[in-house]
Amino acid sequence: MDSMITRLAIYFVLGGAIIAAITYFASIGKGFMAAFVATLPSTSIITFIFTYLEGGNQGVVSYAKGLLVFLPAWLGYVSVIIFTLEKIGIAKTLILGLAVFLVLALITHFIVQNWPG
Repeated sequence: MDSMITRLAIYFVLGGAIIAAITYFASIGKGFMAAFVATLPSTSIITFIFTYLEGGNQGVVSYAKGLLVFLPAWLGYVSVIIFTLEKIGIAKTLILGLAVFLVLALITHFIVQNWPG
């Protein structure tokens, strides 16, 4: 139990460091660098390694497939942010973006679950 708590604490600190770096770069007007850090494969590499250590090959493959399933939803979410922020403000934009993400995620999940074959 203690080793699991220690590992989770390490995962939490690493994730927080990545979020802090993204927030820092975005807040000083370096959106490209913030996006680079956010989408850098290092985040998924770390997650793949930790998932492998916790759950083996099956956990990694399942997570990777999930990333692909949520890609259309994430693209919809980011598009909403880009095209509505200046028109409706941050709160409404984030709510709308989250709603679009959830709808597209459900649609994509339904399509994947019912794909023939």
